[in-house]
Amino acid sequence: MTTVHTTNGKGHGCDPVPFQNHTINDLDFPISERPSKALATIKAKFAMHGHAVHDGGNHDFIVVQMNWGHSRHCRDYAALIGFGRQLGVL
Repeated sequence: MTTVHTTNGKGHGCDPVPFQNHTINDLDFPISERPSKALATIKAKFAMHGHAVHDGGNHDFIVVQMNWGHSRHCRDYAALIGFGRQLGVL
């Protein structure tokens, strides 16, 4: 694909390839760099299966089953992921 140049030698800006190579779009970054989005996604998956995830004060979590009121303490993010896999949520 060739770029049409104006008299000043610059492209007219319609070629999408240079734009894509030089754009920093936050949505294109992996989730690992945005832990709050990853946590929100995990909480949403729990919610779709009837569980509420509450943040503790020390980077811990409490998962409450909404129908029966049962709860479980997860000491960190890894424990939350493990519990979600155990429940079949993740």
